[in-house]
Amino acid sequence: MSDQAGSQVNMSQEKMAELKNAMADILNGHKEIGQIIETIENIAFQTNILALNAAVEAARAGSAGKGFAVVADEVRNLASKSDQASKQTKEIIERSAQNVAKGNELMEAVDEALSKTSEISGEVLGLINTMVGNIVTEANAVSQVTSGTDQISSVVQTNSATAEESAAASEELSSQAQLLKELVGRFTLRQDDSSEEEIA
Repeated sequence: MSDQAGSQVNMSQEKMAELKNAMADILNGHKEIGQIIETIENIAFQTNILALNAAVEAARAGSAGKGFAVVADEVRNLASKSDQASKQTKEIIERSAQNVAKGNELMEAVDEALSKTSEISGEVLGLINTMVGNIVTEANAVSQVTSGTDQISSVVQTNSATAEESAAASEELSSQAQLLKELVGRFTLRQDDSSEEEIA
C-alpha cells in the first residue's frame, strides 16, 4: 500500500506538471487576446477619426455631400460601438486574466505542497523499508532463538530421561546393597586361638 501511495503521488506530480503547462498556455493566450483587443481599439479610433474627417468634408461639400455625411455618421457610430465593445471585451479579458493569475498562484501553492508531500512520502517509504528490514532481521533472530530453545528443550528431555534411568538404577543398587548387608549380617567372624598364643 505504501508503494501504491508513492506511485499515486508521482502520478499527481505528473498531472500537476501538465496543469502548469496548460496554465502557461492560457496565460499566453490571454496576452495574445489582449494584443488583438488593442489592435481593434486602434482600428476603431482611426475609423472614428476618418469618419470625423469625412463629416467635415461632407459639410464643406454642402448639399452635394449630404449622402456622404450620412454614411460618415453611420461609420462614426459603428466605430464608437466597436470601441465600446472592444473596451468591454478588454475588461472581461483583464478580469479573466486576473482569475487565471490567481489560479496560477493557487496551482503553484498546490504544486509546492504536493512536492513536500512527495518528499515526505519518500521519507516514509524509506522508513517503512527500514522497518521491514529490521522486522526480517528480528524474525530471523527469533527463529534462531526458537531453534536454540528447541535444542535446549531436547537436551533437557534427554537429561530428564537419563536422570530417571539413574534414579531407577540407584534404587536398584540401594536394594541390592540392603540385600548384601543382610546376607553379610548372617556371617559371624571367629578369632584364631593360635594367633592369640603367639601374641601372648
